[in-house]
Amino acid sequence: MRTGFVLIERIALLLALLLFLIVPAGCAREEGGERTVAVTIVDSQFFTPSVSAARVRAGDDLTVRLEMRYGYEFVSCDYGDYTAAREGETGILLTLHDVVQPSRVTVSARLAQAENVREELTCTITYDYAGGAYEGESGRTERYVLTQHIRPNTWNGQGLVRDGYTLLGWNTQRDGGGEHIGLGSRVSVPDGGSVTLYAEWAAWLPAEDFVYRVLADGTAAVTGYRGGGDAALFVIPARIDGYAVTEVAGSFTINIPCGRLTSPALVLPDTVRSVGGGAFTNSAFSEIYFFDSLEYVADTAFPYNLKTYHINAALPPHYQALNNSSYYADCVDRLIATAEQKQLIFFAGCSFAYGVNSAMAQAAVGDEYAVCNMGVNGDINGAFQMEIILNYIGEGDILVHTPEVMSAPQLMSSFYLDGRALIMCEGNYDLFAIPDFSGSDLIFRAYMHFVTIRKNEQACMYADGRAEDFNVYGDYIYPRPYEEEGEAARDVSCSGDAYNFAPEMLTEAGMAKLAGYYAQAEQKGARVCLSYSPTNGSAQPEKPVMEAGAAFDGRLRALLAPYGYAPVSDWRDYVFAGRYFYDSDYHLNDLGAIVRTERLLADLQAAGAIALRV
Repeated sequence: MRTGFVLIERIALLLALLLFLIVPAGCAREEGGERTVAVTIVDSQFFTPSVSAARVRAGDDLTVRLEMRYGYEFVSCDYGDYTAAREGETGILLTLHDVVQPSRVTVSARLAQAENVREELTCTITYDYAGGAYEGESGRTERYVLTQHIRPNTWNGQGLVRDGYTLLGWNTQRDGGGEHIGLGSRVSVPDGGSVTLYAEWAAWLPAEDFVYRVLADGTAAVTGYRGGGDAALFVIPARIDGYAVTEVAGSFTINIPCGRLTSPALVLPDTVRSVGGGAFTNSAFSEIYFFDSLEYVADTAFPYNLKTYHINAALPPHYQALNNSSYYADCVDRLIATAEQKQLIFFAGCSFAYGVNSAMAQAAVGDEYAVCNMGVNGDINGAFQMEIILNYIGEGDILVHTPEVMSAPQLMSSFYLDGRALIMCEGNYDLFAIPDFSGSDLIFRAYMHFVTIRKNEQACMYADGRAEDFNVYGDYIYPRPYEEEGEAARDVSCSGDAYNFAPEMLTEAGMAKLAGYYAQAEQKGARVCLSYSPTNGSAQPEKPVMEAGAAFDGRLRALLAPYGYAPVSDWRDYVFAGRYFYDSDYHLNDLGAIVRTERLLADLQAAGAIALRV
């Protein structure tokens, strides 16, 4: 009987020994005669610990290095007695003092809200009226404080007159051989510097060459023409026999003695409000100058598409203070202001406005490049935006294009244009004169849409802007915080839209046009890198997303291969969980933008486009 009890005691002792050896993580145990305890650092998206789990002798301190993710800062931890010291640019040495109990430590971190500092620039512009007069003056000097915009908007010249002439704009040289600046458009002036602008005047064609009728409101409509029609600038008078000319009638070029107006450029005065159907049927204009007080142009006013549209401001702006798309002019201003440097240019739609951390990219590439974010709106004609960018691109620049995977304008399969393009250029109408519009018949229709929607907004000032929501690079900076608590529950669609890869939007013609733009950039000495916009993989079941993504990638590569272009990225790296999005399935939140930037910079480095600073 006793033998049985001895066996049971030995078994019990053995079990106790096993339990001692197999101690669960987090419990204290003896090691070499010393008691140790386990410490675990809870996983976080915001930092990487040098060790996530460790054992420390009871009563000793434990120091762990936290490598903070770019943009995030240490706030606190839930261990009772600790110190935190900065090490280098991104390191935190977290020391837990007198560790006597097993501990599971949660560290709190947050996005460091970088102050949106804008250097207050000042400059002066002297306006030389070059023979004109304004309230008895022959010129004036204006001081500008450039808080919202780094390039000042010029005076629109309303009230500046010269008998027999239309004010066409400003010029940096008295003889008109310098840079032309449209009325109200922007000019480069160094901080603290000054520039003199000279009025550009266009002489009216002789009044006797025009046939007109007096309208009910006491103004005139020109109804016919009897002159030669071959002047370099076909300038319609603002007044004939004392009547303000407010309309160009549809009959204007019917049965004209010269047969056809061969002038290359048409100038409409700021008095004209309406251009009738067929008004310029017999003409050869490729350029037009007009004012934003023009209200109506019939679809059939011109027999073909004009190439270049110069818009002068006669009215105050309406969108500078309230519409994100108006910030486009400021993005271009950065391209212009940093032209002496090599530039790293991000171009897409709002997936870049919301989806890249340009300050992070700037820190990564150092002073070798100036980072410029040109992503504003992917629904606005992409060809129009691309041609403006190409106007300013140069040797050594890098153009990173990530067209939205469900944006026909970005994928060049649609060239629809509406009033939003004018909103983008309202702060600098000269931008609208850059693209070649000879392939589009929608320009005046888009302009009239702009005129219509503008009526719904209050006038503002050029001094207004969107600087509170955008930084100097062009990033949208309104806080879009990432919360770790409950992150898995946010892996759903953010907008309810069926946003997904759309391979059907990839067309042979569209990719040929896109490749043509890439070739133009390369001809100017730039490097083109094609990547992918972010897509919410949680917006619908995984299989449809992955199947559509694979099909999109395959078709994109096949269509661009004949031109020698291919993405530098793996499309799968840009399918993000819903937790990384903000208010739609293509707008990333703050952390999402940082993660996307990490991946994009790594792709650019792997492609040999950039060398990242260590």
